[in-house]
Amino acid sequence: MNFIFDLLFPIECLGCGKQGKWLCAECLKKLEVNSRQHCLNCKIENNFGELCHECKKNFYLDGVLAAGNYEDKLIAQLIKQYKYYFSKKIADILGDFLLFFLRNLNSQMILLPAKKENAPEFIGGQDNYYIMPVPLHKRRLRWRGFNQAEEIAKILAKKLNIPLILNQLSRQKYSKPQAKTDSQKRKTNISGCFGCQGDSLDGKNIILIDDVVTSGSTLNECAKVLKEKGAREVWGICVARGG
Repeated sequence: MNFIFDLLFPIECLGCGKQGKWLCAECLKKLEVNSRQHCLNCKIENNFGELCHECKKNFYLDGVLAAGNYEDKLIAQLIKQYKYYFSKKIADILGDFLLFFLRNLNSQMILLPAKKENAPEFIGGQDNYYIMPVPLHKRRLRWRGFNQAEEIAKILAKKLNIPLILNQLSRQKYSKPQAKTDSQKRKTNISGCFGCQGDSLDGKNIILIDDVVTSGSTLNECAKVLKEKGAREVWGICVARGG
């Protein structure tokens, strides 16, 4: 079956069209990595995507790191092919992209120690961090066949040697895709969608993985239920920042 599928729909590099890989080695080098981050709310630039002191009062999240930008056409193509055309193997590319991004941040901290201020401890390899993917509703999971955030989270957890927690955070209410909702309605659209079951998270620090962050409403709703369950810090790591 896979042979027939590959014959009818051959895998081609999304950058140059070369057959055999979704992204060839040369085009992989063209992916632009963010060198600066900014506060999710006020958009002031900073080193690690931490929420400003004032902005943090209205958020459950501690900060969000985005490896690239959705305006980068190649990154956007990879994400669209992955999510909407069910090309599951692209998870490996996106996972490696996130890994390169995080290692680059760590290298900057070593070279410029002053940048350590406000840095999340997991960048330096600290303990007591756990990775969780943003969950899909069962309806969308059946349609897609896999949770795109979960596949990336598995790769990142393994390569960073950070424990992975699955199935504790759940999406209890079906909602319209955030990408199809204007920014003013995103908070209302996603409100009350998530729940957290199972063991207490007292004192644990959670890294939420998703593909794209725009307003941050989804990540913030997840952070809300995680902190209600006892989590100490909740950070988001995403492949790309949307417009």
